[in-house]
Amino acid sequence: MSKYQFTTLTTDLDNVQKLDDLPNAVGGLSAAQLKAVFDKAGDDIKTFINTVLLAELESKIAGNAGAYKIGVEPIVGLTGVTNVHDAISALLDAFVTGTLPPGGVDTANLADGAVTTPKLGDGAVTTPKLGSGAVTGAKCDFSAGLTVAGDLTQQGKIILDSDCYGETLPAAGTAGRIFFKKVV
Repeated sequence: MSKYQFTTLTTDLDNVQKLDDLPNAVGGLSAAQLKAVFDKAGDDIKTFINTVLLAELESKIAGNAGAYKIGVEPIVGLTGVTNVHDAISALLDAFVTGTLPPGGVDTANLADGAVTTPKLGDGAVTTPKLGSGAVTGAKCDFSAGLTVAGDLTQQGKIILDSDCYGETLPAAGTAGRIFFKKVV
């Protein structure tokens, strides 16, 4: 048995074919013995499934776990993956390293509202993780009236428009608004 396949049932199941044409008269089988011959193949299959096949599927032995023995179709972007265990490992590694194959977790596959503040842990979004164009005014809710043209990030810095900074503080009372005073 190789690492990537299950044990094959090799028990001879041709019990009925081996009987004489008149098993009771020629073979001398009683009614109970004849019934047992008819049931033997089903019993052999049941025993194999319950004692061999299920044990292999449920195995957690490193390198010989059930997931190693279940094949998978090719996955775009993952090479050398032939079984469930390796597919899960490769996808987990790709997720952690940010190298998911095409069609992985990206903006096209995330539903609106899927990523929310409560779902993001502290430090989950950092400057290096924000690509160019990742945060724009169009993607932010500026209900207080702030407008932004283009990217909010540039070389790791937040870029603000003139509504957010200047030499004279605006009138107080605008909720949610942040103003930076220009120091000369």
